[in-house]
Amino acid sequence: MDDGGNRAESMQEVAKAPPHKSDANVDKRTSDSSNSRPRVRLVECGPLGGAGPRASGKAANAHMQWATTPTGQWVRVFSSTAILPNRDRDKNRVENSLGLPEFGDARTEFYAVKAELLPVAVGYDRIVYGDHGPYVEFSSHQLCWSTFPTFLEKPVFSFYDEYYTANESTMLYAQKRTVANKANPPQGQWSAQNNRPEGYANYLIGKFYLACEADTIAVQRSDTRRKRRGGRGKGSGDKDDTEEWEAWAE
Repeated sequence: MDDGGNRAESMQEVAKAPPHKSDANVDKRTSDSSNSRPRVRLVECGPLGGAGPRASGKAANAHMQWATTPTGQWVRVFSSTAILPNRDRDKNRVENSLGLPEFGDARTEFYAVKAELLPVAVGYDRIVYGDHGPYVEFSSHQLCWSTFPTFLEKPVFSFYDEYYTANESTMLYAQKRTVANKANPPQGQWSAQNNRPEGYANYLIGKFYLACEADTIAVQRSDTRRKRRGGRGKGSGDKDDTEEWEAWAE
């Protein structure tokens, strides 16, 4: 993310979001005909098969390394991005208000607080602590794309494109350039000018980012099965919420 906090005036709005995960799984179901199943999960966890490292470049390698398991599978090994006082402050706030660890999993459920608690994602990669505040990092297959029907494509030189909920209250960043050449962030509530030579945050091309704040997202972790918002669990209707989510996720 960057773009100086201002949208470019030249934007193109399209009605169609990226393919839903269930569409993306068509090839998988075709190639795995020997293991037919009546349902395909939206989120498929696990290592990347025999694939080698996919990310490259200065930003991608700044806080990530690749290692192989004894069976030859590639796995990502992340290092913390909370390496400065302002980032450590943000990390404490996120952990106290949302209960989210820095490194993700395939089970945590995310909801849009300002969009009637519509489902946002199942699972996340990590939380990126940068000098513009904390952001949850998602991969495409983790997101519920029907929650973000509006797409704004920004000029090619922009750092990100934008997806919005139907009521335009919540924005999802689609990163298309790193900020490795930006030592400091644009102005913002949690901004800090640290003059970082590697760039003010470790945003990766092809990833998606959402502000990691209690007034933007509510989360439900598998170890608690209760949504957390503003540091307090909301227990009413948990059973119904879980059933609705499972209906969406299968």
